[in-house]
Amino acid sequence: MSQTIVATPIPLELHQQFMTLSQRLQSGDREPLAKAAGVLISDVACDVIETIFGQMLDRMAEVSGKAQYQDSHAAISEVKTVLRKYLPWATNFFDNQRLAPVAKHFESLMHEYKDEQGQEHTFVVFALSPELAHKSRQSLANLRAGQAKDGREAVEVLIEVIEAGLEPLLYTPKRLLKFNFVADKTLNGVIAVTNALAFRQLRKLGENLPPPLFAPVADHLEQFLMNRDQI
Repeated sequence: MSQTIVATPIPLELHQQFMTLSQRLQSGDREPLAKAAGVLISDVACDVIETIFGQMLDRMAEVSGKAQYQDSHAAISEVKTVLRKYLPWATNFFDNQRLAPVAKHFESLMHEYKDEQGQEHTFVVFALSPELAHKSRQSLANLRAGQAKDGREAVEVLIEVIEAGLEPLLYTPKRLLKFNFVADKTLNGVIAVTNALAFRQLRKLGENLPPPLFAPVADHLEQFLMNRDQI
């Protein structure tokens, strides 16, 4: 049975920029690249957030015919602002040699795929456990079929998926960098506050999700669930 992954597309240009930066780090380039690495990693992270959550809100507004969800858009913007501030700040502590393993790790999360038309695509990928994969597909199926009273169950599963993604996307790189106590404590505080903000807003959306939006939300989120052998 093929492993279930979460695969989020990123622009080819962004992927190429990252690969160039990573190659420079691996080759021992002497030009300081810490700031560029932090900016590029934050660009990738913000693109993933916008693709999953920003586009979901846009789809919800389109289907409902209402220009709403301003609070949710504001929360997404705040999370992206925090990432753009603290990721460059965090990487700026280290020289190229310390950053090289982190870049190599992120490389392992990026997968290229060429479709039947020969068009190239790049995804940021992380795996789900079989249990979480089953729970994710089941909750989205229930939402689409109208078997859920609201979006709360689907949101709680989505939060579990986000937490699973934080391990390879955030916690593993943080461990590789081996921050000092003060910097590590600062980052842990930033992560906790950002998660609380994002999860609170997601739960608010789930509680107030009207039935006409069940299927569009399920369709949007399900497109990111793939089998490993698909890409």
